[in-house]
Amino acid sequence: MFAAIFLCGTLSAQAQVDPQVTQILKKCQEKMTDPRGVETTMTLDVGLVVKIMSGTITTVEKGNKMKAMTTMKIMGKSMTMETGFDGTQQWEYIHTGKKDTVTITKTTQKPQNEHAINFNLDKVYKTAKAKLNGQFYELTFTNPIKKDWPKKQVMKIDKDKYYFNEVKSKEEKSGATMTLKLTKIKIGVSDEVFKFNPKNYPNAVIVRK
Repeated sequence: MFAAIFLCGTLSAQAQVDPQVTQILKKCQEKMTDPRGVETTMTLDVGLVVKIMSGTITTVEKGNKMKAMTTMKIMGKSMTMETGFDGTQQWEYIHTGKKDTVTITKTTQKPQNEHAINFNLDKVYKTAKAKLNGQFYELTFTNPIKKDWPKKQVMKIDKDKYYFNEVKSKEEKSGATMTLKLTKIKIGVSDEVFKFNPKNYPNAVIVRK
């Protein structure tokens, strides 16, 4: 389910995809990848009869730089994670309440943002329809090409600004549900955001590769 929501699909659908769906997704992706930099904050809730995981995801991207900060509570246990890339190095920070770790890797290869919204759902579902529901375009995706993907996903996109608003999915066999919702968006980001500062992790063990 995580892959279905976040990671970009690489398959092609050969069925009934409303052309309007593809147009809306394309405009939304353009708005959400502004060259001035984009910062988004989203809430993530996963449930199975009761809520089993919830948290906040903040991502910042600008050109070849990125930063993602995640705070999650899973079955009552809290975890904080951060991934950053400034163009010359990547760092990963993990805080679980026990031993904090920061791993720094020298690289010029931008890591894949695992929390990026999947704007290719029209290519991984055989059926996709669009309808206007109040302030939002409501895109419904069904009949996935991959059997392990949710049978249905519903994405909402603002009809005026074309910003992503929400995506919901449900896993048919387990009944697990997932909701990812945008709570804040900022266009225009300073390069200072992407600079690594070890003072931000005073209790962490720093490992350099």
